[in-house]
Amino acid sequence: MSLKARTKLAVQAASAWWGETEISPLGDGHIHQTFLVHVAKTDERCVLQSVNQTVFADVQQMAQQMPVLLQHLAADREYANAFVVADALPTRLGNIVHSVGGETWRAWRYVERSRVVDPFTNMQQVESAAHAFGSFQRSLAGFQPRSWRPPIPGFLELSGYIESYRRCVQANPTDAVPADLTAVIESNLDLVAALGPGRSFIHGDCKINNVLFRDDKDQALAVIDLDTVGPGHWAWDFGDLVRSVAFSHGSVDLGLFQACVKGFSFGRGTFAQSPQITAQQMSIAPAYIAFTLGVRFIIDHLRGDEYFRVSQRGDNLRRAAEQFTLLQQFNGLRVQLHECALAHLSKHVNSGQLR
Repeated sequence: MSLKARTKLAVQAASAWWGETEISPLGDGHIHQTFLVHVAKTDERCVLQSVNQTVFADVQQMAQQMPVLLQHLAADREYANAFVVADALPTRLGNIVHSVGGETWRAWRYVERSRVVDPFTNMQQVESAAHAFGSFQRSLAGFQPRSWRPPIPGFLELSGYIESYRRCVQANPTDAVPADLTAVIESNLDLVAALGPGRSFIHGDCKINNVLFRDDKDQALAVIDLDTVGPGHWAWDFGDLVRSVAFSHGSVDLGLFQACVKGFSFGRGTFAQSPQITAQQMSIAPAYIAFTLGVRFIIDHLRGDEYFRVSQRGDNLRRAAEQFTLLQQFNGLRVQLHECALAHLSKHVNSGQLR
């Protein structure tokens, strides 16, 4: 569907929430289609989003769970005093979502005086984003919903993606994956179990553009895009942030990695294991996530580009190659990453600053 046609559909969907509005595209995400709405009557701004139902099969379930999460975050005084908690808006009839044109839509209140930093421009932005994600994960440590269905079953579980990859290759023998990408997959299978067991609630999509910053300073204001909150290894969030920062920077940088370690650990607080084990997991997690994302891109290519939006055939293979380049950099620097993380964690655990 063209952007013009989708915008027209967004105008129809918006009528479930508001009267006269002005609507324009917002952001450039791979999954959902998002619009900025200016409401004429109240002069307020809101966000209207078409949920990707290929990615999120049970949108109603996901939407019903979201208020439970938002209520928990808002009730956590430490978190809510430091960050803005997203505000989901019901329709004029009180519904959580609205369906029109075969698509399901939802709305949020726009966080005023905020901005997205993409790409980042300095170390303070990276450290502040890391602190926000660490704080978010600290708050989730106390999140105990009566029931919770993962929005995407098996999300970020590498073992499942490897199985899916092998099934896709068997089912699509004529749509061959380039030999260099296949070689990377086969040579990195040790990452499947490298982080070990242990699952808790995590954000699941810790990219720096999923943090809103204040418009007047390089300080994180809100953690957004909460659709992937669910069970996972704590290090996946950290690893995804490091990976996204490295991708934005163009290569792995030890100074940026240190900023992620510092911000995330101060935001999250103590870890269940020793600084040695935590540092080891921090040094492995970015490679784990880069590998996982690369495999996911290849799977999506083999399935006909159903998950990630593409502009042309082959985009997902290109994206996989980019992630595998980062993967190899992370692997080559693993000793240095471990030493960097261990030095910071040991110093601040011993001084009592991480508690």
